[in-house]
Amino acid sequence: MERLVRAWYEKLDAHAPVDELLPMLADEELELDLPEGTVRGHAGFKAWYDGVTRKFFDELHELVELRVQVAEAEAQVALVVNWQARVWTPPAANSRWLGFDAAQRWLVRRSPESGAPVIARYVVDSITPMPGSASLGDA
Repeated sequence: MERLVRAWYEKLDAHAPVDELLPMLADEELELDLPEGTVRGHAGFKAWYDGVTRKFFDELHELVELRVQVAEAEAQVALVVNWQARVWTPPAANSRWLGFDAAQRWLVRRSPESGAPVIARYVVDSITPMPGSASLGDA
């Protein structure tokens, strides 16, 4: 499970093409509860990802804590990730730094097609700003 989590954040940091992320996500049952709102299915994820990859840059996700509880066909994942990024809002003269610890819960299942673990539900429970961080609401 740690491999899935680390690969997910590596792809987010690299702003990998969306087609590299979709195989890591369930499709029809996919639900992401994010600070920006709820995203459903691959189509919803594509729209969200297109927006955030145009908004945030110099992203870095560092896994701080990971707990996994496996039951028959699924796993409950609880994690904390430190997320840092920069954002620029035209016509501002400078970008702003963002830094947060994000507590998350994931529900991971096996893909019926590939058998690989995929994220079915992704919930951001809380985001705690680091000292000096700009507000996410201003981003």
